[in-house]
Amino acid sequence: MRESGSEVKVNQFARPHGWPGRVVGYVMAIGNADMERAAVGMIGSSPTDAVLEIGFGPGVGIRRLARQVTGGLVAGVDPSEVMVMQAQRRNRVAVRDGRVELANASAAKLPFGDARFDAVMSVNNIQEWPSLDEGLTEIGRVLKPAGRLAIAVHAWVDKYAQDRGDPRQPWADHIAARAEHAGFVDLHREQRRARSGRALYFRARRTA
Repeated sequence: MRESGSEVKVNQFARPHGWPGRVVGYVMAIGNADMERAAVGMIGSSPTDAVLEIGFGPGVGIRRLARQVTGGLVAGVDPSEVMVMQAQRRNRVAVRDGRVELANASAAKLPFGDARFDAVMSVNNIQEWPSLDEGLTEIGRVLKPAGRLAIAVHAWVDKYAQDRGDPRQPWADHIAARAEHAGFVDLHREQRRARSGRALYFRARRTA
């Protein structure tokens, strides 16, 4: 987000809005599809799980999760009203049936009770969080003991990250350190080539 005079301008990829935001949603649906698929695979959901996606964008990952979680709940939060609408349309049957719940909210203040979810995932949005500590602490709050976490993010967005930490420390090391500081254990990380460039993947779990 940047400020110009009295007007605050928001990066369309951070919080899509207006008609350009709708276009961005379609771009994200294609560009992030492989990373969404990888994150869903990392958390390994069962049919009766309760799973949360933070920053679901146009809802591609939500749709994939809903195909696996047929008897549980798939929930999501996104700060963009445009993305909430696109994701609701993409998942309208599951939303109608009560298997998918989508909310206009952010990682810093999740609208859910403590220990609500078996797993949480985030794809290509942690760079937009003002504080990784706050977001990860909130995730830990809504996860059940030993609940699973999956994060996927582009390796090249560190220069745009709101919470970058010490720029001399590698971006992947910074993310891993913040996750461990927030109480996540059994952290596994790797780098892979994604359709839209090099990507970092993290898998961990909340302490039991």
